[in-house]
Amino acid sequence: MHLLSATSGGADIVAFLQFHMVFTSAMTGNLALFGIAVGQGHLLSATHSLAALLGFIIGIMLATLWKDHPRGLRMVLALEAAFLGLYALLWILWGFPADGVELYALIIFSALSMGLQSVAARLINVAGVPSVVFTNTLTTIIITLVESLRKKQALPFSWRQQVAALFAYLTGAIVFAFFLFQIPALAMILPVCLVSIALITHWAGSST
Repeated sequence: MHLLSATSGGADIVAFLQFHMVFTSAMTGNLALFGIAVGQGHLLSATHSLAALLGFIIGIMLATLWKDHPRGLRMVLALEAAFLGLYALLWILWGFPADGVELYALIIFSALSMGLQSVAARLINVAGVPSVVFTNTLTTIIITLVESLRKKQALPFSWRQQVAALFAYLTGAIVFAFFLFQIPALAMILPVCLVSIALITHWAGSST
């Protein structure tokens, strides 16, 4: 879960800084950006956010086809790794395009991967952490903290898992932002590596 959360943080950073200020993981923020672009009459910018939304929805739809399979999580993670691999390959070929079909392709493949990941997080089902949107997780963290202090009770283990996932997302955002300006290739290739590690870890754990 933490590997996926870090990947999500990285995806949002790269997309926001290099793909004309869109989010490919946080769809709430992406919809807000879409609304801003439309409201200001910047229709071209709006299509970038719309491409991210479309890719995310396609990713969810693909994952839904496989999620009830006995090896559903493994298959969804494998699909995500495949699309992230394609995303990295396209970047190697094109770099960071300013516009055109290449830009939309990178946005869609990044968002599609995050849509797949959002379903994978539901299948993992660790402390209700979604791995792609952390507003509700932050709300739960604060509510649980305040209630535990008020009742003088120990914080549950699930709270620690939620905090760890939130920091994994933040760490991913920081690390990817650093790589993006220092070693761009790592920022683009690392996502497929992280998801592949998650897939291998799950595979090894389910086979024991």
